Amino acid sequence: MRPHTRHNTDGSYSHFTDDRAIRERARELSAAFVANEGEFHLGFLPTEQPHPYTSDFAERMQAEPEEGIALLLQTDADIPPVARRSVLSPEYDALVAALGAVVGSRPHDEDPAPRICFSGCGSTGRLAIMLEEMWRHFWADAGDEATADRACSIMTGGDRALIRSVENFEDYEAFGARQVADLNIGSGDVCIAISEGGETSSVIGTAREARRRGCRVFFVFNNPRSILTAKIRRSRDLIEDPNVTTIDLYTGSMALAGSTRMQATTIEMLVLGIALEEALIQPSGPIAAWRLERVDRFARLLGSLLQTRNRTTLASVAREETDIYRSDGLVTYYATDHLLDIFCDTTERSPTFMLPPFRRLGDQTAPLSWAFAKDPRFPGPDAWRTMLRRIPRGIDWSADDYRSLAAPCELVDNPPELGLQEIYRYPIGNEPIAERLHRTPHLTLLVDVEGSMEDEPIETGGVTKRLRIEATGAHEHGPSPAGGRDAEFSISIDIAASPIKLFHHLAIKLIFNTISTGSMAMLGRIRKNWMIQVDPTNKKLLDRGSRIIAQIADIGYAEACFQLFLSSEARREAAMRGIATTTSPVVDALARLERSSVS
Repeated sequence: MRPHTRHNTDGSYSHFTDDRAIRERARELSAAFVANEGEFHLGFLPTEQPHPYTSDFAERMQAEPEEGIALLLQTDADIPPVARRSVLSPEYDALVAALGAVVGSRPHDEDPAPRICFSGCGSTGRLAIMLEEMWRHFWADAGDEATADRACSIMTGGDRALIRSVENFEDYEAFGARQVADLNIGSGDVCIAISEGGETSSVIGTAREARRRGCRVFFVFNNPRSILTAKIRRSRDLIEDPNVTTIDLYTGSMALAGSTRMQATTIEMLVLGIALEEALIQPSGPIAAWRLERVDRFARLLGSLLQTRNRTTLASVAREETDIYRSDGLVTYYATDHLLDIFCDTTERSPTFMLPPFRRLGDQTAPLSWAFAKDPRFPGPDAWRTMLRRIPRGIDWSADDYRSLAAPCELVDNPPELGLQEIYRYPIGNEPIAERLHRTPHLTLLVDVEGSMEDEPIETGGVTKRLRIEATGAHEHGPSPAGGRDAEFSISIDIAASPIKLFHHLAIKLIFNTISTGSMAMLGRIRKNWMIQVDPTNKKLLDRGSRIIAQIADIGYAEACFQLFLSSEARREAAMRGIATTTSPVVDALARLERSSVS
């Protein structure tokens, strides 16, 4: 087995938890968090609570993967009723009108055309980038590059955060505000700030700064506004601003507690995507009926994905990946037109399940990411520009910039590398990565969306298989188009036509969210419906980790918080002494408490 063991608690730093100084430091830090960070104690939010329907998801997935897959997808049935109400609301009307005004405007000599800016953090940051790509796709097809450039997106931490999370950034409103200023968003522009929980500080910062600059601002979230306004001041101040239009897409708890990359981000993609589509094509006829038909097409997509043969395929892919990971192997996805969709899911796995993030070129010390996504057609920089339909947007803030933003000392003293050249160091194009190609086992999975990967030359290592995704009835009289290749895995689903490929994006999101969540459950990185491999890199995750420990170990919140900080401080001490750790502080704390209860 290689040094980076993937399973169970390795105990490599457990003895540090007996060190008196470490325990005292952990007690002090946890007490301060409990006493002073009440705005980040978020267990009252429905998106942070376990879904009653999936309480035995991990066990079901391990015993009978097809049943676990069905359980995940059936939870998405919470989405259509909320979406139907939302698309008939006055707030939604206002959003479509604002988007339509941007579509219909033309620049003047002294008055540039207005822009649309989508902003988010983590899952919603990836969604913001995806929505910009949908806009750009539409105008590129129309041959209008100038109008394509009238959309932008802000992901907390810049586009480098699309690859791997930027520690602490989401905790600061000032960081979001600075990213708005960097893009020179201003009067006449439209800002759509998206936060699954409705409380992300950096996203709230983008909305406030955009409003200050004269933008038309929309705030989209997934918890009841009554709870947010009663409990969280930063949310209340924005929601109650009469110049901000709020859209509440509350669907209940997530299939995995706190995993807002799932239902929360899916309904946001659906509702905002329908609004964008409506503004772009201005459909004729009864508009309410058109909107409801688009929601119904999502319900049909979901229903077709739940068909037995598709559930079996999803379970088969999840099993295949699980077997690869258990053998210390790697998976590399290759895609063309839909690389961004797969990229979003693949990079999201790192913070969600504490997997190694993507590794830069030239880095021979960091562990390889379990899964990676590449475009076989272009070298890295070109692959980046093709995937995003623009040049990536980096952040090049200096120490003085961070100091002016009241950033923590570690950012002032060591500004992170987040610029364009840093982004290009991640080889997502056709560059061969020897350490991946030569790893055994290694699965190369060609993600063939309606023939998009039929003739692409690929240098692969290990075993190469094909996952074909196609619209129902696309090839009723054969397994693939003329000259095509058979696929080891095939999914045929109801995908509606869309000028922005909305339902293709939704389909791929559902498919890959389900596969990755299923494989993580089979690997034991989920317990019941709790993500136990949590790396608490910000205050929200510190709170979530504490609540997971409290729930599973049946102890109080303050003691759970202490146990989490104790694990984190022990890990920090181990790292300073060159000792590698492979499990999350949550897993380590739970194992320590279980050993204590047995003894």
